[in-house]
Amino acid sequence: MNESVLPALRDFLAGAPALADLTLRVENAGPAPGTGGLWPRGVTVLTRRENLLGGVSLRCRAEFLLRLCLPLPPGDDARAVKNAGRLLALESWVAAQSAAHALPAFGNGLPEGETLRAEDGRLETADAGGTARYTLRLLAEYTEVYKEDTP
Repeated sequence: MNESVLPALRDFLAGAPALADLTLRVENAGPAPGTGGLWPRGVTVLTRRENLLGGVSLRCRAEFLLRLCLPLPPGDDARAVKNAGRLLALESWVAAQSAAHALPAFGNGLPEGETLRAEDGRLETADAGGTARYTLRLLAEYTEVYKEDTP
């Protein structure tokens, strides 16, 4: 995986209209409302193919966790609906960007073969002080190509 993918993914997500008013960081979120953090959760090799010349192609899935700290005063149903709508809008925006092949580079294969999904958006916790923590799972699928002379 591209070593600079975390800052690139953070910057990509910062361009989402649903996150326009948030400050996104890598591995840091909150506790102040209006902040978000992006964490890597690991990479899974889905398939491995070797060609006659000794080259290897790996189809991989990387998982990331996006955590958002948003205001949610107790009993404010309108704010709860707005926060939930923000998660749904973000999931839709990621799907549209993936379909348009407008993603950061995850692997070194063809960019057209890379996809990104945002799913499982949910409220994780809410405190009495009026801050709620939401999480969203991001799944990137991409190809890594290794040639015989790759170190």
